[in-house]
Amino acid sequence: MVRDAVAMMLDADNHEVATASNRAEALRLLEQGSYDVIVSDLRIQNLDGPILYRELKQRRPDALKRLIFMTGHARASEYAGFLEETHVPVLAKPFSPEQLRDAVRRVLATR
Repeated sequence: MVRDAVAMMLDADNHEVATASNRAEALRLLEQGSYDVIVSDLRIQNLDGPILYRELKQRRPDALKRLIFMTGHARASEYAGFLEETHVPVLAKPFSPEQLRDAVRRVLATR
């Protein structure tokens, strides 16, 4: 549900959106295309934030600066060291459309 809501918010702002529902699909999309921004949940089945980060670092290091994680407050603490080390922006759920827009604008401004 969150993936679909994020996709709708970005689509409403005229961004072209691609979504993935699992690890294989996400990695396939990332290998086949180039994305201005990548928004991912920090903790998803078979592809949590650290795994995605390592995969991108190995396959598409240029994409690391385009990454935004979203997470629930309770889960962020177990990833605190990882997030501090990588400096990937994080959106705490629940977040507003404006918070998502701001995060996307910040990432786009650093390209």
